[in-house]
Amino acid sequence: MARPLFYTLFLCVLTFMAKAQNASIRGLQGETFLHPADAFTAYTLRKGEFIFNQSPFTLPLPSWAWYGLSDKITMEIDLLPLIGGLFMPPHLPIPSINLRFKLADQRGLLPSIAFETMYHHLWQDVYQSNYPNPVVRRKGNSWFNHLNFSYKANSILHFHFSVGLTYSENLYFHSSDSTQDIEKFYPWTLEPDFNVSIDYRPKPWISMHATASYGTTFVYLDNIPHKRQLAYGFRLAPFYKNRHGFLRHFRMELIGLYIFLPDINEAIEAIIPVYPYFYWQWQLRKK
Repeated sequence: MARPLFYTLFLCVLTFMAKAQNASIRGLQGETFLHPADAFTAYTLRKGEFIFNQSPFTLPLPSWAWYGLSDKITMEIDLLPLIGGLFMPPHLPIPSINLRFKLADQRGLLPSIAFETMYHHLWQDVYQSNYPNPVVRRKGNSWFNHLNFSYKANSILHFHFSVGLTYSENLYFHSSDSTQDIEKFYPWTLEPDFNVSIDYRPKPWISMHATASYGTTFVYLDNIPHKRQLAYGFRLAPFYKNRHGFLRHFRMELIGLYIFLPDINEAIEAIIPVYPYFYWQWQLRKK
């Protein structure tokens, strides 16, 4: 029952977003989205714009942040591996760098284009999923390079597409089904990535998203090639009119996921939008 329910909800979100109408740009409607619902967009932050992202599952450690080095270059700061690496052998920060470069702004029917690259190195085995779910484990180098395309149909409707390659070392999958014990190990692999997404922002306080991908994504079960994923969900800005900056800039993302791992013929499912993370997005300095 779970899988048909997920597909039904996913299609309902797509159908609702297809009825987008123009609206004034306020709250979420005027913000730059970088990875909504695990999508890859072609947008970059303004110079000095900052986003701090916090997953409740990584507390008390911070999760990650983005910073606009310029209007055309956005840097991701992976706080969790930088700090968390100090608590695991060899007690060193985990090298991680992510950069997105704006190549072109949208002109007429031609979409916005950006190049995104991310490299990191895991000193030891890291389990990104474990029992009772399928085991997904990595170690060593990982490096993806993507071309991202975004098209803004109107003030509240955006379409995104991304294509690229991921190089990954010591990638291991193991099934959770004891009656069907399957495992797969790649000493190294070079695999294609595809990602297509739609985001609809009907109100300043809510946006709706749906994403389909093959291969590497950025947020949920990140940097794992081979996987197939559907995601749908919402972003919320519940206090966007509040006079206090901490509340006014507060945002959250709620996502439902279906992840299929073809190497072990098994899926990870979260039908109802959960896996929340919170973020704050603001301008640190004027241009």
